[in-house]
Amino acid sequence: MNVGEGWTMQTPRWIFGALLLAAACRASSPDPAISLENAALWSFSDRLSALQTQSCPNGDQRGFEISTLIDVEPVALGDAEDVAEALKGLEFRGGWALSSAVASFGGLSGLDVLPDGDLLAVSDSGAFVRIGFDQAGLQPTGQASIAFMQDANGDIVSGKEDADAEGLAYRDGVALVSFERNHRVLAFNYGLCGANARGIKVADIGSRPQTLGQSIRGNAGAEALALDGDKLSVGLETVINGKGPVATISERGDALFARDSWLETSGVPLVGMDTSPAGLFSLQRAYNPLTGNTIYVRQSDEAGTRVLARLQKPLTVDNFEGIAVDTSAGPTRIFLIADDNFSKDQQTLLFVFELKS
Repeated sequence: MNVGEGWTMQTPRWIFGALLLAAACRASSPDPAISLENAALWSFSDRLSALQTQSCPNGDQRGFEISTLIDVEPVALGDAEDVAEALKGLEFRGGWALSSAVASFGGLSGLDVLPDGDLLAVSDSGAFVRIGFDQAGLQPTGQASIAFMQDANGDIVSGKEDADAEGLAYRDGVALVSFERNHRVLAFNYGLCGANARGIKVADIGSRPQTLGQSIRGNAGAEALALDGDKLSVGLETVINGKGPVATISERGDALFARDSWLETSGVPLVGMDTSPAGLFSLQRAYNPLTGNTIYVRQSDEAGTRVLARLQKPLTVDNFEGIAVDTSAGPTRIFLIADDNFSKDQQTLLFVFELKS
C-alpha cells in the first residue's frame, strides 16, 4: 500500500518512522539486476588523447623528481618444503628488501611494469616511485626516482585524505591511480611530463556508491585497479558475502558494482589486481596480530578462480599490497610489492614469480 494509507492520527509515530527507515534501507541496497552489457562504460581509447593533453597542459616539460640509490638486499622466500606447499601455480624467481636514505621512499602499494622494464609504484603519501629493474638479469638495478603527484590545478596532492594512493594501471604513458579515503581515480600523463603531470579526475567513487548498497570505510576503499582492454575496474578492500566488490567505471565516471564482476576471495580483503592474456590476477591480504600477514594470489579466467600462492610464516612475508603482471619477456611474470607503512618494523619487499605452465 502507499505510505499513509489506512493510518490514523492514533498510529504511534515511532512505527511510522520505522517504516520510513526500512524503506530508505531498501532503496539504498545494491541493484542485483544491473548489467554491464547495456551500460555506457568509460573507455580508455576514447579518453586517451584528452587525458594526455589535460594532464600535461605545458607539453613535455618534466617536473622535479628525487633521484636516489636504493639498497637491494636479496631475501629467500623460505625452505624448499614450505615453498612447495605455498606455491601451487607459481615459481619463485627472486626476492629483495629495498631501502633508501630518502625518507619519502616507502609506503608502496599499486604496481605496474613500464615499457622499458622498470617498475612504477605509487606511495600512500601521494608519490610515483620508479624502481629500476633489469628484466633480462631479473633483478633491481639499485636506482629509483620519486615524483610527487599534482592535482588538476598543479598543486601538490597532500594530506592523508587526498594523497592515499593505492592502485595503479599504466598504459600509453598514462598512469591511472586509485585513492582511498577520498575514494576516486585520477589520470596522470606520467610518461610525457613526469612530476609535472596533473591528476585529471576519471571517477568519483564516493563514500557510498549507489550500486554497492553500503558505505565504504576510509581505509577499506579503492585498493585495486586494472585495465581490461578499454574497461577500467576498481576493487575495494572490503568483503561482502565473502567476495571482493569490483566496480566498472561508467562513461559518467560512476562506479558500477555489478555482482557478476565481484571476485571470489574466500572472505579475504582484496588489495590488488592486474590483467594479462592469461586472465585476471588478484592479490588478497589477511592480517592477524598473532600470526602476521597471509597473502593470496589468485588467477581468474573463463574456467573459474584458483589459488596460485598462499604466503604466510614461516615464509618471508610482509604487507604485500601491489601486484603487476608482465608478459613482455616471454613467460608470465608476477611482481608483488609490500607497503612498509614507513615503519622501521616492516620492509619494502619486492618478489617476482613466474606462472607455471
